[in-house]
Amino acid sequence: MTPFTVFYCDDARAEEWLDNERLLALIRFGEPGAIAPDPQICEVALAELGGTATAEVWLGAGPAQTGIADGVRHASDGDTLFLHLCLDEYAPDALQPLTAVAYRRLFAVARALGYPHFLRIWNFFPQINRECEGLERYRAFCAGRHQALVAELAEFEMQLPAASAIGARGPGLQLYALAAREPGIQIENPRQVSAFHYPRQYGLRSPSFSRAVLKTWGERHHHLYISGTASIVGHASRHQDTLPQLDETLANLEALLAEAGRRTSMPLPLALLKIYVRPDLDPSPLRDRVTRTFGADVPLLFLRADICRQELLIEIEGLAASAAGHHFQDHVS
Repeated sequence: MTPFTVFYCDDARAEEWLDNERLLALIRFGEPGAIAPDPQICEVALAELGGTATAEVWLGAGPAQTGIADGVRHASDGDTLFLHLCLDEYAPDALQPLTAVAYRRLFAVARALGYPHFLRIWNFFPQINRECEGLERYRAFCAGRHQALVAELAEFEMQLPAASAIGARGPGLQLYALAAREPGIQIENPRQVSAFHYPRQYGLRSPSFSRAVLKTWGERHHHLYISGTASIVGHASRHQDTLPQLDETLANLEALLAEAGRRTSMPLPLALLKIYVRPDLDPSPLRDRVTRTFGADVPLLFLRADICRQELLIEIEGLAASAAGHHFQDHVS
């Protein structure tokens, strides 16, 4: 089985992919806008750093089937399912119950379509660090997510998807996700306390995600879906400046790749990285640092975003791939 592929392309050429019968998702970044009529288009309200405009393309292994169910837009290729949902915040303190509703909807639609196993979920909402009624919005989101996942997952701490929760500029709660017919393997980072075991100082409900998920497609193809990773050792944030935080984050990524590599018989080179940066800065020094660690062939996308902890300035997520890893590079422009 050849798995689906993900790659970056110039946003000016992004709509050319809408005619491709294998298109699962076209993810674009920029100013907030109206929801696109096409179920495969997902627009995220994050500005790109560096003066470029980049889109992310997901191509399935076969022709995509699309639809909308209970507000959830979806596209599938028989093996993988892309889901996308946006919900308005109907009250200032509505994020917690809204998150629980959103997750229950995603799981219900995925299960009905025959893709009950979530591999990766992306979460975006504005003012992630602002307090509302004495509770930080990120912690309210975590409480809602925890409520839903405890209800949906039979073995909560063994089946958590990889995830990112990012402060975006657009209104409301936006989620997109990747689900499959068969589960992946949860991977934790030996340098960090598992997020779902964080002490109470980080909220009444710990963040409910795995550090990464390793998915085997057939016998030779492996994908590693890497959660948002930051300058955290144990459970504590480290360093105050961007470059030291970046170095610690890269060390965490290397540890995750090594941990996942122990589960496969082949290396897992990075296919792409997405780098969220809190300050509005020139990404060139960051790019140089990342390139020095992982090589110049890894496509990088830098986005201006707020991070889940106020003291954190940078967060990195990504995808690593084994046998088909070179295929990701063929589409990059």
